[in-house]
Parts: sequence; C-alpha cells; structure tokens
Amino acid sequence: MSKKEELVRLSEYTPYPFQIPRIELDFFIYEKYVVLISTMEIEPLSKENIPMVLKGINLELDEIIIQGQVLTNDKYILSTKELIIKDLPVEPFKLKIRNRINPFENNSLEGLYLSESLLATQCEAEGFRRICFHPDRPDVLSKYLVRIEAEHKKFPLLLSNGNKIYSSNSTQDPSRHMVVWDDPFPKPSYLFALVAGNLERESDIFITRSGRKVVINLYVDEGDKLYCNHAIKSLKKAMRWDEDIYQLEYDLDEYNIVAVRHFNMGAMENKSLNIFNSKLVLADSEIATDDELRRIEGVIAHEYFHNWTGNRITCRDWFQLSLKEGLTVFRDQSFTADLHSESSKRIEDVSFLRSTQFIEDSGPTSHPVKPKEYLAIDNFYTTTIYEKGAEIIRMLYTILGHKPFIKGMNLYAKRFDGCAATTEDFIQSIVEGACVEKNNLNFDANQFSEWYNQKGTPHVVISREWESKTGKLILKVEQNNPKYKDKSSQTPLIIPLLMAVLTPDGRLNEETLFILDKHKKDFLIEDLPPGERVPTLSLFRRFSAPVTWKSDLSNEELFYLFKFDDDPFSRWDAGQKLMHKALLERASNTPDFELESNLVATFEYLIASVGEQDPEALSTLLNLPGLSELEIAQQPADPIGLYSSKIYLESLLGKKLRCQLRALLSKISASCALNWPNGQGVRKMITLSWRWLSLGGDVEIRGDLLQIVSGSSMTMTRAALNALQPVACQERELAMITFYNLWKDRPVILDAWFSLEASTPRKDSLQRVKELLFHPLFDPKAPNAVRAVLGGFSSNIKAFHSIDGSGYRFIVDQIIDLDQRNPITASKMAKVFCRWRSYSAVNRKAMYKALLTLSESELSSNTREVVQLILSE
Repeated sequence: MSKKEELVRLSEYTPYPFQIPRIELDFFIYEKYVVLISTMEIEPLSKENIPMVLKGINLELDEIIIQGQVLTNDKYILSTKELIIKDLPVEPFKLKIRNRINPFENNSLEGLYLSESLLATQCEAEGFRRICFHPDRPDVLSKYLVRIEAEHKKFPLLLSNGNKIYSSNSTQDPSRHMVVWDDPFPKPSYLFALVAGNLERESDIFITRSGRKVVINLYVDEGDKLYCNHAIKSLKKAMRWDEDIYQLEYDLDEYNIVAVRHFNMGAMENKSLNIFNSKLVLADSEIATDDELRRIEGVIAHEYFHNWTGNRITCRDWFQLSLKEGLTVFRDQSFTADLHSESSKRIEDVSFLRSTQFIEDSGPTSHPVKPKEYLAIDNFYTTTIYEKGAEIIRMLYTILGHKPFIKGMNLYAKRFDGCAATTEDFIQSIVEGACVEKNNLNFDANQFSEWYNQKGTPHVVISREWESKTGKLILKVEQNNPKYKDKSSQTPLIIPLLMAVLTPDGRLNEETLFILDKHKKDFLIEDLPPGERVPTLSLFRRFSAPVTWKSDLSNEELFYLFKFDDDPFSRWDAGQKLMHKALLERASNTPDFELESNLVATFEYLIASVGEQDPEALSTLLNLPGLSELEIAQQPADPIGLYSSKIYLESLLGKKLRCQLRALLSKISASCALNWPNGQGVRKMITLSWRWLSLGGDVEIRGDLLQIVSGSSMTMTRAALNALQPVACQERELAMITFYNLWKDRPVILDAWFSLEASTPRKDSLQRVKELLFHPLFDPKAPNAVRAVLGGFSSNIKAFHSIDGSGYRFIVDQIIDLDQRNPITASKMAKVFCRWRSYSAVNRKAMYKALLTLSESELSSNTREVVQLILSE
C-alpha cells in the first residue's frame, strides 16, 4: 500500500455499517500472556450482506463464534492490521472473539502494557485494537461490562470503567480472583481502561449537588500516599465548579485515578478511571513548584471536565478532535482563572499560545484545527487542536456573552448526550441556545466555522485616520492569512476586536467590541474630544482573538500603554512589543540604546509603582519574551544571537536595577513562606529578581542561592537553580550536585535534574548529554525521562544549534533509536526541526543534512509523516 493510499481523509468519512450497543470483555491475566474474550451485540444497519471490518494489531486469534457457531477459516480474512468477517446475518447477532495478547513485551505504551509491575492501558487514539478485534473508531459507542481475572498476590487491584458490581475468588484456582465492572453509559473504545497491579489507595468522598455520594480513589505506588492530597482537593474543586457554572454533575458512584510512571501523555480521561502520568498527580510544596501545583490542579480538572465534553458527548471522528479537547481546555482555563488570578491566567495562556502554537502555525506542520487528512492521528494531538481550539471557543464566549454561551452549552449537552458529534453540531447548538437568551443575535455560524478549516495564524493590520476638529476616529482594519498566497480565495474569518481609546488623561470611551468579518473594514468612533494628538488604542483587549497584529502605534504610545493601560493583557502586550524590538535589534548587531534605556527606566517605574502592591502582576509585566517567539520575528533566525541578546538584556537589568530589586526583595520576602496558593506572586517576582541579579554579577546572591537549593520549598529550589543555570560558576555546579543528592531516589523529581543538566550551557554540553543517557538512574522506557534529556538538550541553544551540526546529528540519532520503541514520543521530538528553513544559512544547511538522514531511515508512520511534512514545505 502506498503512503498516499494510507492517508485517512475527512471527505471520505462514512458511518460504520454496524452498531454495537453492548460489549462484554473477559480478561484472564497469566504470567506471560493475557487471554481476552470479547462478546459483542451486533446490529447491522443494512439488510445487505456487508463484511465486518475489525481492527487488530499484534493479536493472536484463537476463535470466532457467531450465534454459537465457530467460524471456519474461509469465513474471515486475517491480516496484520485487520480482521474481515464475511457472510454475516442481517439481523442482530452476537459475535464472540477469543484472542491473546502479550502486554509484558509491549513497549509502545499503547493498548495494554506493563509499567514496572503494573498493567495499564492507553487506548486513545487507536490503542484498543492492540487489545482485541474491534472497529476502534470514536463513532461506535457501546456499554461495557468487564470481567478481570488474575493472580491475587501479583495483581490484588483490578480496575476498569464504571461501577464495581462484583468481586470474588476464583472457584477453580484459589490463588486467583476476579472483579466485574459495569459502565452503564455508552462510550467509544478509546475510553476503555484497565489497570491491574499492587497500589496504595487514598480515598475521599464528594457529595454532588443532588445529594449523591461519589467515592474518590487515587491509586499510587507504595510510599506516595503522602502526595495525593493536592490532586484530590483539585478534583473536588473541579466537580463543584462544573456544577456551579455548567450545571453538569458527575454520574457514577466511583471516580478513580491511577498514577503511572510510563505514560506517553499527561493524562487520559477514561470514563471513571483516569490514568495519569505520575508527574501530574503526586505533589505538595516540597516536591512540586507553584507552577506544577497549578498545572496539576488544571490537568485534574481538564480530565474531569471530559466526563461531559468528551465522554458523555464524544467526537464523531478524529478530525473532530478539537471538539472535545479545545472545548475542555477552554473549560479548564476558565476554572483556573476563577480560582486564581484571571488576568495572570489569561497572559499565561496567551504566552504559551504564542511560544508554541504560533510557532506550529508558522511552520510546515501547520494544520487546521479540523485537519482534512492524516497518516497517524497521534501526530495531531497538538497545540493547534488544544490551545487554538480553546481560543475558538473563547471567541464564541466573547461574542455571545456569558449567559447566552452557557445556555448554548446546556442545549449542546442535552441534545448530544450519549452521541458522537461534530464541530458543526457544537456551534449550531451554542448559537441556538444563545438565541434563547439573546433574541436579536446576528451571527453567521457557517462563516465562524471557517476558524476550524483554515490553517495558519491570521494577521490583522490596523491604522488610524483622525479628524482632529470633529473628534472622529476611523479605524481601517484588514485581515489576511500568510499561509495562503491567494487571498481572494479565502473566506474572511469572524474576528472579535475588543478595544478602547486612551489618552494621557485616562480611557475616554467604553470598551467596544468590533467584529471584523470582511477582508477589509472601517470602524468609526465618534464624540471624542477634538485635538491634534491622535488617540491611543488599546487593541485586542484580553486577547480577544488568536491573531497577530500590526498597528501604527508609536514606541511612545506603547510605553504609555505599558505603564497605564487598565487591561492587564494589553498592558503586558505593549511591554512585550517593546522588548521584542530591543532584543531583535541587539541580536542583529544594531542595538537601539535609547529603547533599551527607556525600558530600564520603565522597569524601574513599574517596580516602584506596582511591585509591593502586586508582585505577581509585576513579575508578569517584566518577564522577557521567549526565544521561540523571537525566532518567528527574525528572518533569517539566528538562535544563538537571540539567546545572547536575551542574556545580555537580563544581565543589564540585573546591573541597572540591582538596588531596586534588592529593596523590593527585602519588602516582599516575608510572604514567600505562605502556603500555596498564597504567596505565588511573591515567589514569581523573587524568581525573576534572582535570575537578573545572578546574571548581573551579584556574587553575594549566588552564594545565597546555593543555600536555598537545600530548602523545603521546591519553588524556591528550582528558582535558585534557574538563576544559577546560565552562569558558569562554582555555585552552579555545587547546586546541581546538591539537588541530585537530595532527590535521586524520586524519579518524578529527578527528571527535573536530568532536564537541567541537559539544558545547562557548557563547553562540553553534548558530551554531558550523551553521558546522561547512560546514567544508572535514566529510564529510557519512561517518556518523561526521555523528554527531560532530549527536550532539555534541544533548549540548550548553543549546543543544539552548534554550527558544526553535531547537536542536530545527535538528536536525529536519538529519534531513530526512540522511534523503534515509542513512535509517539519520537514523532513529537522530530518537531524540533520544524522551522529549519527559517534559520540562517549555516544552521539551515546543517539541519537539512540531519533531516535527510532521518528521512532515509526506517521510520514508523508517526515519525515518517512528521518528517515528510517538515521537508515538504
């Protein structure tokens, strides 16, 4: 089969010709293999005799039985990926298939596999076919009854989806036991889960709004119960929040979470049996930073919110993946904003979007939120699907308003409960529901849906025409998408532009929402005070649309917004634009000394006016742009030059603002010891100050940082390490040794050490990373450990982007090796080469040579697809 024929296309979607309303699965776990008997109730949707195509990979088929009759070999066709059964009844029938699998030798981390001594599953997106023969597509929904039998001593814990309805010892072998689980809600196969092993349990109770009792169980390795409290509290907050905001209540008697060391993803929302990467469960302030605690809280909430937006209502096909993921990301972002700081959360999300998704959208792996085709669906679990998808939902929320949006969500949940839906179904439901609350709603759902169909980041150009005598301001606004050369063929997107007009005396007009729904459009603002000075614009407030934009605002106006804008995002964004300019000019060896001086002066003003009152806001405002954002803005990109430029500016700020930063630290340090979530803002500002002071040559602070590494706060420990990392000094090396010795027995934390070691700039960085791969505590089968070392090295700018190409060649060799055992992680790692064409000639040539080596290797479909895309554009 050619690579072209392997592509799955949205245009070729057809419903599965059979319904499977109920499945019974019987697992028999033995020492070296697992026997599975699946019994499916089949309902043909056609009276014609249509063969049934079932997916199956690495399965040993024992027998097939239909209506009690064993099928002979001529009644089916078995290949390495499919089972095709012929001559089926046209009336409902029972299909029983017995097969064997060997999870103990399964290194793919898909299907049923062994993680240390624990058997666990990962079925999204197409892992169920590695367990049994099944259509394994999201539009086939079934109710599951699961029976698991295993040796009691080795596997005392047997879990699956739903409610546990029965357990007993085996009547035939007293050393074995069995448990039966029943999930009364129909679900697709990718949500099936099974866990068998020996784990400790931490439990709690949640009472729903209607008074139902839900037992919460968190299962962890021995000795980890101490670190479960944060995750359980986070879950209970999420359950209550979903009831309060969306009126969505949990629907089963149990909610189980299992922490697994070997896991490709962050977490998986399997119905009532979430399986989590242990890094995103185990936490307290001693072993996790503030950011990690908040991330765990958000991920716990994300997986819980999937109970409705993903499980009760799932996606019709994988092209609709953002229907569940984008919507649920929007919900978890809103949850975190409500619990903490709305403005800080919004800026955090925008910063992440710009530094990851905008990068993706600008390169060869750019794709629509609803892709048109794929070779391996695992390659589309991207920031475009998740974060850009969430921004599309947020635009709907911004345009419609809170109450109308919630009405639409209520209608969506009611209309598609127990169904597999599409993005069109969702938008139509939201708009219809919103009309109940907002009678005069004028909204083109079809045009808005273009956000799902177009790849790339839209660019908006805004200019002002000012009538000084009449006080009329005309905004001339134009949109285009750099990904499309033929602009006329592209349907204009609906772009919400939330803005306000400001003057030195303060904001003049109310915040206004303009809708840009044409390629070009003028907007008129009247009744402004006349005068020669053109009013200043605060644009895309709260980041009202996931676009880039260029305006005719001067540096002077940007500095004014940076100091005084009352919208936290717009204030931060003005500062980011100024920092971008300064960093890019210096990286191009044409430094703008006046701009740099004005930035230092403005930072000094902000420290004095904001610092003690709101250290979190101050740390956000002062944070410099990420290197990935800067690379987009520089053509061709010089990664080492940009890195040096950023280090220079941080050093300059550390020197020029040493007294101010020291004074601020003395004022706010008392709040550093407050328990999370309190004190987060103070600790962020301290983190930033330490780094600048350390880079600025403050020798005294470096000695203090070495002592802090041994403290009881992981946030402060990592802050100290981060501050010392770019400085080649004795304190840095001693701090790294101290951190390793403290945490070498805890793999979750040791991953951070591996990442720090791999990303620390040294003359022998490449040799150090090679040594890490053979470190006795490095686990090559754990994706977290692999990402820590290889991901850490790829962020070690001078080593990875070494002009001799050695960094590129090293990563390619590692991807080839990794691809043999874990294609999902390997394909994601290959994306570090996505922007190879945008780099300066010497880097571009070396990267291309490395990519050719990768493309000529024997690769999985996952990695092959990514490499082909990278080389194609």
